[in-house]
Amino acid sequence: MTPNIERRFSVAISVERVWSAMTDPKELNEWYFPFHVDDEGRAHSEIDGNDRASEVVELETGRMFRTRTKDTGSEGWPPLPASVREMSVVLEATDSGTTITITHSGFGEGIDWQQALEATKRGVDETIADLVLYLETGVGVKRHPHYSDAFHGIGAIEVPAGLQVLSVQPGTFADRLGLRAGDLLVELDGAGVFGFHELLFFRRLHRVGDIGTAAWVRGGKLLRGSAELGPRLPVGAGAESSA
Repeated sequence: MTPNIERRFSVAISVERVWSAMTDPKELNEWYFPFHVDDEGRAHSEIDGNDRASEVVELETGRMFRTRTKDTGSEGWPPLPASVREMSVVLEATDSGTTITITHSGFGEGIDWQQALEATKRGVDETIADLVLYLETGVGVKRHPHYSDAFHGIGAIEVPAGLQVLSVQPGTFADRLGLRAGDLLVELDGAGVFGFHELLFFRRLHRVGDIGTAAWVRGGKLLRGSAELGPRLPVGAGAESSA
């Protein structure tokens, strides 16, 4: 059975109000990632410096919509083949407001896909929290990690002990630190690292030219270092550093 992520929750807000918050580009820019719709009706959101275009493949105005997005993967996440992700949103009116069901699918099968599924769950929950905050208070805070122009260059996978480095992109913060594939990243800027979330916030808090610190375990030893963060490099720039 193909895995997916499904979240069902209720808010004391009318269906009409929820629909507007989730489909109006102006409102989406208040609480979600930068968002716009092009002349052909495709929805674009800027996530991790990349423009992700989604098309609406099913629509019942005021009740449900389903979108399809091509996902080619990116550095900092488990290496995955290209996929087509889908998201459906269904709104149901209740006596007290609206019940919202959001389903993400298209993760495929196997261990790599399971990693992608688990890594995505927290982001989904945080985005929902930002939506609920906006609906209930009218305030858009965008607590879910957004990104700066600085990049770390770390490809990694979550393991029971924390975050294990899979690849290091040459010319990046990770490369200048001396990280290698197989290292276990345990600290960034003195804060503990347990998974992708800490890696995302580390990037959010820095700009190009900042100096970041890190600690990692290699061969039974704890190593520490510091290096400058540079800009994001094109996908595939240079070769993996594992020596």
